[in-house]
Amino acid sequence: MTDPVPNLGNDATATLFDAIDFAVENAETTESGFVPFVLAVLPDGEKVATRYVDSEENFTVEGSVALARQDLAAADPLPRHVALAWDGFLTLDEDRTEAVFVDAYEQGRPEGVRFAQRYYRTSDGLEMIGNPLLLSHRPEPMLPRPAGPGGTGRMAAFARIQEMVDRRRQEEPH
Repeated sequence: MTDPVPNLGNDATATLFDAIDFAVENAETTESGFVPFVLAVLPDGEKVATRYVDSEENFTVEGSVALARQDLAAADPLPRHVALAWDGFLTLDEDRTEAVFVDAYEQGRPEGVRFAQRYYRTSDGLEMIGNPLLLSHRPEPMLPRPAGPGGTGRMAAFARIQEMVDRRRQEEPH
């Protein structure tokens, strides 16, 4: 059986689509871009939503997304999976539309995914353009690698290799 979305299991896929739905709801309430957010599922199964604002005085979507990525890279406790959402523009075949974007990542997977849901603003709210689109695979993990013997599989192997490389670098004369 294959995963419903590349690199995401069923639970992480559900979180991805929850994030898309919530992002669309947020986009409907503001014309200038909503505050980016992360939906995370913690090791005990608790679902947590966190908003990210880079500056109270001069908020930017780009800076807030960067802040969210920075926070996720140091996450503790380590979530099972996460979805980071923001509002922006997407150009496909020279057609530029507004869209919500969601990057999703599941712990232990080699990479994550980026989806977008395009929309038009109408007097009645938002009109969706098609279904959510898989835009790309995200080669960098959005979460830290599991540390020590608790990590399993491929991610743990990469972590052990990186530790060996780091030790060698420290032992080398400068």
